[in-house]
Amino acid sequence: MAYPKKQKTAIVSHILPPSPSGQAVVLYRLLKGLPREECCLISRQNYVDSSSPDTISTQKLPVSYHYLPPVYQLPLIPKYNMDIVGLWINTPWVIYRRARQIQRTLLNEGCDLLIACSGDMYDIPAGCLASQMAKVPFVAYMFDDYAYQWIGAFRPISVWLEREMAKRAAGIIVPNEYLQEAYARRYGFKSMLVRNPTPLYDLDDLDKAERVFAKEAVNIVYAGAVYHANDDALRNLVEAIQRMGREDIRFHIYTSQTERELKERGVAGPRVICHSHISETEIPKVLRQADILFLPLAFSSPIPEVIRTSAPGKMAEYLSVARPILVHAPSDSFCSWFFNKHGCGVVVDQYDPALLAEQIELILASKEMQKRLGERARKVSEEFFRVEEAQRAFVEGIQTVLGRKGNNLS
Repeated sequence: MAYPKKQKTAIVSHILPPSPSGQAVVLYRLLKGLPREECCLISRQNYVDSSSPDTISTQKLPVSYHYLPPVYQLPLIPKYNMDIVGLWINTPWVIYRRARQIQRTLLNEGCDLLIACSGDMYDIPAGCLASQMAKVPFVAYMFDDYAYQWIGAFRPISVWLEREMAKRAAGIIVPNEYLQEAYARRYGFKSMLVRNPTPLYDLDDLDKAERVFAKEAVNIVYAGAVYHANDDALRNLVEAIQRMGREDIRFHIYTSQTERELKERGVAGPRVICHSHISETEIPKVLRQADILFLPLAFSSPIPEVIRTSAPGKMAEYLSVARPILVHAPSDSFCSWFFNKHGCGVVVDQYDPALLAEQIELILASKEMQKRLGERARKVSEEFFRVEEAQRAFVEGIQTVLGRKGNNLS
């Protein structure tokens, strides 16, 4: 893959390869093979120390990593609204101090462009300010809807910060059409579409892997974190399995969370099996052996705007292994729209465990349906989620911004 020559891009993200996170894996796939002299990575996590992080998903990239030490903040006091006052004091201070840290790295590394990723409250506004200090273009990489990721007292701040960032950014990167449309509606410009990619795994090789599930069982698999963005949909699946009354069904969850943490979210039961996180190289073998891959998004969440525009990293992984996919997500979400539009999975867009149980039975009852869904999923993966295509879109976006030599979207 040919990347821009003699130009250096700095990327700020709260999480980076080799951490076990969808965002870190996407960055790894986009940047893998990038020459060391063309990129550097910056994070509030200490990746400079090779012992971090605790769990490894991919590998460290062969580029320089830079650590952003914590910035001192006033303690928040939840009394007489003092937490809100403290937040409004802390926010500009942390943004400024982090921007100064990032600016030093940009100047020391001789960077020509700064990309800051969502997922942290301060990375994007601090990155925007640092780019102005260092006089380099700034691009925001929105893995999720930044303004609406945050709730409570953080929400009005994040909405304001995003609006100010949009006035100054040279570009915005998004992973799907729904988020692209959201930013077009808010700010009147078209963002760059870079899908969360996946390798096209060799299915014959995956089929030769050692069995991890009992063949006589029906194995439903979910891989990823369990939290407020999907926990009610996962609880629905647990209830649906109980309603079915089938002793042969097993619901396997692969996550870095503990079984106790899943129980605290109500995702537990006699048919639920919690597995520890496994590496990026191992997960396709597990997904390929599933009878059904489950893709959940919350129906009741404090961040419905984020749910609507979410493109989970596991979505492309599921499609690539050519297995039946069951989407359980709100009808107005990108996931429901995409799978309905392309016919690459079964969509249950109502909060109804009985309907979910019914659709599971329909999938299991028809080998022909399973084969058709798997083949269609693989075809969609090949059409939309190739790593090479995502790299091309990413590089073209960088080249466009650097060629424009401006630092705004107008």
